[in-house]
Amino acid sequence: MGLREELQADLAEAFDEDLADAVHEFTCERIIKKNFDPVHETYDEEKISYSGRGILFGRYKSYEIANLGIPAIDNKATVLQNEVSATPAINDIWIVNGYSYRVVNISKDPVNTIWICQICKI
Repeated sequence: MGLREELQADLAEAFDEDLADAVHEFTCERIIKKNFDPVHETYDEEKISYSGRGILFGRYKSYEIANLGIPAIDNKATVLQNEVSATPAINDIWIVNGYSYRVVNISKDPVNTIWICQICKI
């Protein structure tokens, strides 16, 4: 087992045990428009559905809010890459406990084990 797999296994165990009350599941359905038909002014639509779990309601540090322009009401979502069934994208809408959140920004750690997503309630 490589370092990446070992880290993901340890994080998944922490999500299951120590962090269980902070972990939430989410779903997303992304609609991709392509092949514009100028005559009928329509697109072909492709739907991509995915789901995952993570610590979705972390907060940003005051330094990040003050110096990076992150709104104080936005949340930091930490999700395991191997537990999300598709790669998140900016402007995806996540459904969590009946509420909708838009993905504003996405980054990942150097080992490619987690995504850190800035989400905003809509």
